[in-house]
Amino acid sequence: EAAYRAAIAAGPGCAIMHFNLGALLQNERQDMDGAEAAYRAAIAADPGHTKAHFNLGFLLEISRGDLDGAEAAYRAVITADPRHTKAHFNLGLLLDERGDIDGAEAAYRAA
Repeated sequence: EAAYRAAIAAGPGCAIMHFNLGALLQNERQDMDGAEAAYRAAIAADPGHTKAHFNLGFLLEISRGDLDGAEAAYRAVITADPRHTKAHFNLGLLLDERGDIDGAEAAYRAA
């Protein structure tokens, strides 16, 4: 963690360092607030960073229950990479949970 923070301090615009810090905080430290902030910083540095959008969407959906935020994040991934199977699949799960069967079916078919 210290190495990522040092790298970010030296180059705050490096999206991959923010993303890697977010993944570490989410998966190793279970620090969802820190992970969310790191993913958002990665996206601010590189709006097309699909991995940051995807992980943010998963965090918002599972840890926060923020389905609107998660949907927006998954859609951002799909906009940047229309062949991102996992984003289509997670969007389908989310839409199914919301009762949007047609939207879920479309997302599953796109996956």
